[in-house]
Amino acid sequence: MEPILNEKMKFEVKIVEKKPAEAVILRIKTGSKDLFYKKSGDSVVSQGDDGIDVTFYSGETVNADTFRSLGGKIADWMKEYTPPCAYYDYDPKLPAEELSNLIEGFLLGAFEFDQYKKTDPVSVDSTLFLNAALSDILAQRKIVCDAVNMARHWAHEPACLINPQTLSERIEILAKAYGLKCTILDDQQLSEMGAGAITAVGQGSKTPSRMIIVEYEGTKKEKPVVLVGKAITFDSGGYSIKPSDSMVTMKYDKCGAMAVLGVLRAAAELQFEKPIVGIICAAENMLSQNSYRPDDILRSLSGLTIEVISTDAEGRLVLCDGLTYAQKKYDPQVIIDLATLTGGCVVAYGHVRAGVLCNQTALFDQLYASGEKTWERVWRLPHDEDYAELLKSTDADLKNTGGRWGSPVTGGMFLKQFVSDNIPWAHIDIAGVADLEKGTAYSVPGATGFGIRLLLDWLQKN
Repeated sequence: MEPILNEKMKFEVKIVEKKPAEAVILRIKTGSKDLFYKKSGDSVVSQGDDGIDVTFYSGETVNADTFRSLGGKIADWMKEYTPPCAYYDYDPKLPAEELSNLIEGFLLGAFEFDQYKKTDPVSVDSTLFLNAALSDILAQRKIVCDAVNMARHWAHEPACLINPQTLSERIEILAKAYGLKCTILDDQQLSEMGAGAITAVGQGSKTPSRMIIVEYEGTKKEKPVVLVGKAITFDSGGYSIKPSDSMVTMKYDKCGAMAVLGVLRAAAELQFEKPIVGIICAAENMLSQNSYRPDDILRSLSGLTIEVISTDAEGRLVLCDGLTYAQKKYDPQVIIDLATLTGGCVVAYGHVRAGVLCNQTALFDQLYASGEKTWERVWRLPHDEDYAELLKSTDADLKNTGGRWGSPVTGGMFLKQFVSDNIPWAHIDIAGVADLEKGTAYSVPGATGFGIRLLLDWLQKN
């Protein structure tokens, strides 16, 4: 079996009591640009008293992501030059938050998904050593980044390897490894309980739908925070079939659920006080004689009926039953769902911010603050009831799409119909930020793991 919990890293980051004699020394220059240092990531190699020095420039302006990005650029340097041994000679005057971000950049930038490539059997092991004074920061950041890198790794896995059944098997292994409770509801159980929306989406596939519930008990006896994640393991669009070019990258349509799993893994390792429940709504949206169709009317777990206008608006169908299950089973203090829900969110916000439709301003403000800190940034979508008018159906309680106009909003407003107004709830549409064609300074092209660092920071603060 391929690695389940161990993510591929191109180099290791370790603690050492003193600089190894043979190590390349890495330093950081801050402040004004000059002849040699003009932009962030610029580096100069020199011969120092203790060996080779490589000095990297942080850039002239500093924001919440500057040192994280710089860490990613140093990680790229490590990947390119593969020094057997490097040592970061840190400046104790650098604020703890900047050091934390820098180390986060190292760890996120070290990730690589190349397990299906033919690799050179003779490879150079490379290690970046940090001073023992940074051991606590490294320990904390490694837990978080390992969770992000696991989510990225799983998201990269194609549908021939991850489908609702094999995903549930992986999650069982994950839960056992981190002391989490795992419950798997198969399509028969879901049908018997009346979850007709999620089962409809998966009925065209040879691997039917699953709802996978992962519970972290926490140390406090209180209502749980429930995270609901969309896990469409592949999305053909169903009978509302996607153009062939648009099907490429649809393995990333499970990124919302991967983020939920990453949060639970890290929360268990960090021993968070709050109880957290993750509900993974898994289906494969395929075409067959058994597939659901436009014009079908589905009965959801809530009892609301849904007229299918587009079988390519399937994410909201699996999520609506997950949201209902969350409320019926757990009486949550907060619900947050994450989903690659709409292409319209990419049109609106590009690949910079996720869209958030939220029923409470205080909750959005908290998420916004955590997003600015972690650089997993969000922006609020409107939630005027006028948009819900677009979802009215002649033959059922709701239509599953309100059409092209305002699609990120109507997608969120559809989900809002399944959440009690008394429960703080946020829908995070990560369609534009879950995977990137060009990557970032600390994320290789493909899945980003967006949402994990954001939600962990939010959980710690709130």
